[in-house]
Amino acid sequence: MRITFTLPLFLILLCPFVTLRGQVSSVEFGKNRVQFHQDYDEWSQYESRNFITYWYGEGRYIGQSVVQMAEYDFESIESILEHRMNDKIEIIVYTDLTDLKQSNIGSEEAFENIGGQTKIVGNKMFVYFNGDHNDLRRQIREGVASVYMNAMLFGSNLQEIVQNAVMMNLPAWFKDGLISFVGQDWNTGLDNQLRDIFLSDKYEEFEDFAEANPALAGHSLWYFISQNFGKATVSNLLYLTRINRSVESGFLYVLGSSFDKTTESWQSYFKQRYLGETRNMEPAEGQPIEFKNKRNLPITLVKLSPDGQKVAYVVNEIGKFKLYIQEISSGKRTLVMKQGFRNAFQATDYNYPLFAWNPGGMELAVIYEVRDVIKLLKYDIYTGEKVVEDMSTQYQRIYSIDYLNNFDLVLTAAVRGFSDLFLYFTQTRQTQRITNDFWDDLDARVVNLRGKRGIVFASNRSDSLLLPTKLDSILPIATFDLFYYDLEGRPGELVRLTHTPHANERQPAALDTTYFSYLSDVSGIDNRFQGYLEDYIHHYDKVVRMQDGTEVVMEPDSALTTKLDSAAIAQIDTIEIVPVIKQRGVTFPVTNRDRNILMQHTAPRAGREVELVLRDGSHRILFQPIEATGQAVVPRATFYREKMRDYHQRLSLQEETKSKPPAPPSPVLIEKEQKSIDLSDVPQEKQDTGKIDIDNYLFQSEFDEEEVPAQVIVEEDEGEITLQRPEPEYVAPENLQAEQEEGLEEFRPGRIIPYRIKFRTDFVTTQLDNSLLFDGLNSFAGTPQDFGYPPPGILLKANFKDLFEDYELEGGIRIPTTFNGTEYFLVFDDKKKRLDKRYAAYRRALRFSEEGSISSPIQPKTESVVFLTQFQLRYPLDIFTSIRATTTLRFDNTVPLATSPVTLEDPILREQRLGLRLEYVFDNTLDVALNIKNGTRYKVFAEAVKRFDLQVTDGLSLGFNDGFMAVVGFDARHYQRLLKYSIFAARFAGATSFGSEKILYYLGGVDNWLLPRFNDDIPTPISGDFAYQTVAANMRGFRLNIRNGNSYALVNTELRVPIFRYFSKNLNSNFLRNFQLVGFFDMGTAWQGLTPFTDENPLNTKFIPDPPVPSNPVTVKVRFFRDPIVVGYGGGVRALLFGYFLRVDYAWGIETRVVQEPRLYVSLGLDF
Repeated sequence: MRITFTLPLFLILLCPFVTLRGQVSSVEFGKNRVQFHQDYDEWSQYESRNFITYWYGEGRYIGQSVVQMAEYDFESIESILEHRMNDKIEIIVYTDLTDLKQSNIGSEEAFENIGGQTKIVGNKMFVYFNGDHNDLRRQIREGVASVYMNAMLFGSNLQEIVQNAVMMNLPAWFKDGLISFVGQDWNTGLDNQLRDIFLSDKYEEFEDFAEANPALAGHSLWYFISQNFGKATVSNLLYLTRINRSVESGFLYVLGSSFDKTTESWQSYFKQRYLGETRNMEPAEGQPIEFKNKRNLPITLVKLSPDGQKVAYVVNEIGKFKLYIQEISSGKRTLVMKQGFRNAFQATDYNYPLFAWNPGGMELAVIYEVRDVIKLLKYDIYTGEKVVEDMSTQYQRIYSIDYLNNFDLVLTAAVRGFSDLFLYFTQTRQTQRITNDFWDDLDARVVNLRGKRGIVFASNRSDSLLLPTKLDSILPIATFDLFYYDLEGRPGELVRLTHTPHANERQPAALDTTYFSYLSDVSGIDNRFQGYLEDYIHHYDKVVRMQDGTEVVMEPDSALTTKLDSAAIAQIDTIEIVPVIKQRGVTFPVTNRDRNILMQHTAPRAGREVELVLRDGSHRILFQPIEATGQAVVPRATFYREKMRDYHQRLSLQEETKSKPPAPPSPVLIEKEQKSIDLSDVPQEKQDTGKIDIDNYLFQSEFDEEEVPAQVIVEEDEGEITLQRPEPEYVAPENLQAEQEEGLEEFRPGRIIPYRIKFRTDFVTTQLDNSLLFDGLNSFAGTPQDFGYPPPGILLKANFKDLFEDYELEGGIRIPTTFNGTEYFLVFDDKKKRLDKRYAAYRRALRFSEEGSISSPIQPKTESVVFLTQFQLRYPLDIFTSIRATTTLRFDNTVPLATSPVTLEDPILREQRLGLRLEYVFDNTLDVALNIKNGTRYKVFAEAVKRFDLQVTDGLSLGFNDGFMAVVGFDARHYQRLLKYSIFAARFAGATSFGSEKILYYLGGVDNWLLPRFNDDIPTPISGDFAYQTVAANMRGFRLNIRNGNSYALVNTELRVPIFRYFSKNLNSNFLRNFQLVGFFDMGTAWQGLTPFTDENPLNTKFIPDPPVPSNPVTVKVRFFRDPIVVGYGGGVRALLFGYFLRVDYAWGIETRVVQEPRLYVSLGLDF
């Protein structure tokens, strides 16, 4: 028995600034990022007052919008959080979500955008364009808020440890909810989600809700506090929570009540609110379509076939989607296509796939994306035949599609960063552009109204003119209205169907040749509205007809001399005042739901429609006949809408002195009881005039009021509603007018400069460490002596990255606590292209003493110097899978130090080897908590090492020696969640080496063992040409070398239970939150020869004496039986102590069916 090293516990305190970096298993797995194109080669940057914004390629206009929106919202975010930063925030802009997923930044982190949050890494934030500038604005606000939160809670330099402890103690709902609260005001979408949760009684306590959905739970709590205690309370709570390092203390000091009392009030508040407002609302109608969805996956798109007999829908499981067609009557469904894989690390793309039924119902057109290339699939409903073609490369992303005829499509798509309306001719792959401006155009649907074919779509444009416009001083962040485009007349102007500055209209659909429908949140819930077109007198023109037949058109009250000279006036024949007739939409509500209608689609020819609703946490598809009878109902306003209405009423009274738009027409009142609208009574050419009672308008957000809404008037006291027509005379730029008045950031193109690579420090760390420093060394860690773990040493490590983390440089030095050597390493990663490259260099110099002889009592000393270089190519197949090839060049020099005249003559041993290693790696594990993972990861590898001789002293010579070694192995691990917080972890590993040189594997012990012990009772091979030695761990219950050989196989299983999390959901102690009880079972063997049971295995052979004595001519060879397979079992604890993850195991070993004495193991590091 020999003890290789003893570590006093107080040495842990010598490293005050430590992190968990590097405390991992010695086997490297890792995930990837895949770059599909070269667009990232050229980046541009723009520096404004508070931000530095970066974009690439055709993202210039998106970048401009980001600059202006970020600066516009910056002061309001600072006022909410009451914090300031000296450093500018860096915003990285991507044209769409697919490009964002290709970023190398934070490649090993779970993508925070899963819950709708902007991804943040340090002082950098990422945003992408999804066709809606309002969502882009939300991302910016959330990103800025998140950077501020990190700065407030983490701090920097010497404060890092203290502030990091504060951050770790904050529950997830606190930060995620506050970021969401700052990012967007309470809205109908959040209100609908929370309403469904409360009405379904899904959670009994706030903590349960917060654990399942921290962002929504936290946002609702911050909203509740701001509504009942004022917005200033939010910043006070944040400040005192940070100072006292306790959420409970913050609530007590600021609100005067405990956190539990506050959440009880929160629960009572929303429960009463939602029960009260839904009392007079109706549940969703229609026949539910039953479909298989056991895991309650979200439905992202649903559409009804033209004959009304089939429904197509998409289910998406965090990136893995399936498109089905299901017969409504029989329930039989057909899988059209499936694509993708479950990916919890990156934001789920719910935009794709898109699909549309052709008018005949015989074909389904599907738009999806493969490796950043947009595809069009045409699926034959009856034969199942699929035809796939690439879409035009000008489209960056497509947002909606519909059939124009049996061949051609209507699209809304992004080109050069703007979402516009297009016609796409599939037979020629040509495109015809309809809109060409910076406004957002979405949800295009083909309709047939009044005998003409046209397109109804949603847009946030301020006017109806089809003029090419460029982004300048107005941002497209207004709410969405509906517009109509006449495909037959092809006018230069759109028809405005709705005009509601504080509500959104989306999801238009055709009902018949007269009516269309859409969804609007004007009442606080997305209800269905119907509408039709009517003619009206837009204005009057003065038409001057000349004697030669020409006409001159001018305004009615303008003088003739404004356009005509005296000679032309003499040639006038007649002058006539002519009315100009245009079209507009007349709309009214037809539902009064208690939940949002998330999506709708109609089959006008069959007279049927489907809708998607969320009820009791599940998506439901409802099927019903179309009722386009002009029957209107009164949708009750929600509490949220009532509050917004009161706010805008007060705001309107404060701005009475400001100029007002012309008064809308007098409303046509309809009784509260449902009754049909007589279309013949609606004036077609004459406008109504009169004043509007502003008390009966509904509004959506807290932006300044510009114009009374032009959609639905709810008069609950009177029990009446209004048919509303948008007014043409007054075109307001929505709430953007306030932005212009307050000074929108001027964008100066001259400030755009190319981005130049610059490195910055990512981290500098000092820690106690005894692991192999980077992958590849474990196969070469060994000396001709008995194997010993690297002694614990002080590791100084620094990491530097460029802005986009395409390039990474890491270097370090480790000094062992035995002070008998040093280790240096330098690693450079180039991940800019799809083929990642790594360059690494490592040098280790260790001195050790040998035992002296009787004739020479001076202990000989030897220095072992290892110099190793590596070059690795990594080709990612996807985010989880990669193929890796590593070339290694290694030089081993064993130098006898001159401690006596005899040692002067000792030769220097030089060994040089060239290695090639191929690996197939898969890793989809997700870190749920410290040392708690979910998922699977494995590695299969093969390695070949060739010995060579390179001489440069007496001339250059290169020769390849006989030494050759090959290694084949695997390491597979699976982590299965149990009992909510616990996991069952299993590991299967094995390797074998063969050739003229081999690796000797020592079975036993654990990784990063602080007190390693070697077993001298098990004989080691005296032959076999072993070149290197390494450990095969974990095999608890035994010392090192319980079995050995050139092959090994190992099974480890663990049950990890974070026991204290079961007793309290809000653990303030970092130690208690990460404390784990562990039960384990290990089984393994190592052997020499073909199998562990062959005679070649020296396990059952012992030579006496061992080692042989030259003076003794007799050597006895003893054979006996040992079971080659050993088993270990026991329990242990895992805890985070002084910044280190400490593992303590107490294990019993079973060898040859005999239970051994228990052993205690203390080690550092995560996982096995």
